[in-house]
Amino acid sequence: MSFWLPFLVSLTSGLYTSLWGAFKDSPFEGMKRRTFPRSVYFHAVIFCALYWLPAFAEDFRQLSLFQVFFATMGLERFLAELYKGFFRSEDQSKYAVPSRITFFGRPVTSEPLRLFSGVVLVSAVFSLLFLSVRIVDFAVFAAVAFSTGMLVSLGGAYKDAPFEGFAPLKFFRSATVLAVCSPLFYYSNDPLSPAPLGYLIFMNGGLERFLVEYYKTYVQRTMSGKFRPDLPRIIRSIETRERYHYMAWIIIAGLMVLYVYELTTL
Repeated sequence: MSFWLPFLVSLTSGLYTSLWGAFKDSPFEGMKRRTFPRSVYFHAVIFCALYWLPAFAEDFRQLSLFQVFFATMGLERFLAELYKGFFRSEDQSKYAVPSRITFFGRPVTSEPLRLFSGVVLVSAVFSLLFLSVRIVDFAVFAAVAFSTGMLVSLGGAYKDAPFEGFAPLKFFRSATVLAVCSPLFYYSNDPLSPAPLGYLIFMNGGLERFLVEYYKTYVQRTMSGKFRPDLPRIIRSIETRERYHYMAWIIIAGLMVLYVYELTTL
């Protein structure tokens, strides 16, 4: 794997994440130019760490461009949620569901405990990348996909359920979506250089966010549930936010072309 092409793919993955965030949040916050590219920056740092650090470089450089897109997205999404919950200090009064971590719905007031817990969880996330077992069997692909979806659902339920209630059908949505879509990674997997288990987990995490957030954001047009429902909407942002959807379409079209191209060259 050369550096610049996969690096650009990773930045594009971060841009896709920034676009859906802007589409959902701009009606409440407007277009925040300072924070809009945050996911792009995160993707850049994550890519460089995986590409250059000896502990990760060998496995990471064997991934295809399609796999890089979703692996960096999945890792960034895990780390972004940890950053918001454990490291960022922000006014929580505008949120219906706090972004700051709670203990089963109760605020964690100890800053040292919050920071220490964040460091432990970030370390645990990166430790998954050392799961170097090579996956080639379809049943295992499906099992990893389903398990990753359950991990995402558990994190979401822990964060949201104390404030929104527990929805059993919604809880299994991510696992079901990933299990159904597991052939995407199975058929694009190079049998001569199979994706390691650790990277497959984050590839599935990225795919889950890619699909579920597209449906919630652009199809359902769901207003971001993290904000208090009584907050005023910014009408101009609602009228102009469709441009983010158009840019997302361009990225999706390019990703489809990339997938077909890499599939035919295996």
